[in-house]
Amino acid sequence: MHIIMLPFAGGNKHSYQAITGNVPNIHTLEYPGRGTRIREPLPVTLDLLVEDVLQQLKKTIDIHSKYMLYGHSMGALIAYLLCRKIKTLGLPMPQKLVVSGRKSPHIKRKRFLSQLHDADFIQEVTGMGGIPDEVLQYPELMEFIIPILKGDFRVYESYQYIPGEKLSVPIDVFYGSEEGIREEDIVGWKEESLQPVHIREMKGNHFFILDHAAYFSEYLRNHLGYTGVAGRTYP
Repeated sequence: MHIIMLPFAGGNKHSYQAITGNVPNIHTLEYPGRGTRIREPLPVTLDLLVEDVLQQLKKTIDIHSKYMLYGHSMGALIAYLLCRKIKTLGLPMPQKLVVSGRKSPHIKRKRFLSQLHDADFIQEVTGMGGIPDEVLQYPELMEFIIPILKGDFRVYESYQYIPGEKLSVPIDVFYGSEEGIREEDIVGWKEESLQPVHIREMKGNHFFILDHAAYFSEYLRNHLGYTGVAGRTYP
């Protein structure tokens, strides 16, 4: 089994390091415009970003082998759209789709943070836990990060739900108790697949996954065939 990780807005292939650690067979893909692809233009549309991720997936693993997709926030949306594209193309589907920090796909967005002035945008994202305090102390670093982060939000917030054929993969959904997602905002994931969809609330804000790094590391190992804590079920 291979686990393909899709970064959240502003993230790169190292964004999940606290969770993945030394877990084998994990591949975190890199979006254009950051990290090892810093010289490439930032993505401008969701369709182009999903196509880019699909091509990376094909180069990273043999998708005729077993694999699963995981994404947080924007990464969750990309993973979901990638599944839909894979299904449309008739390619082998992942064994499972795992999403966190993302409302049901059909929920319409009410706020568009990418339209805010930089100061207000920084305040909003910092409140979500998206910018560490130590980064805020370095104006030069912020000047580098904000265009990437804001560009990702602009692409992310352009998403409009289009009803389609349900997926044929099980889905595990996680969300934080303090990130402003209500039960009615998340239960719609159950309508996105013909397979079982499991939903779990975990304590924390939008970046609750980092507060539960040990849990998610064990969760990933469990899906790779490693033995987890006795008596624990997932998600």
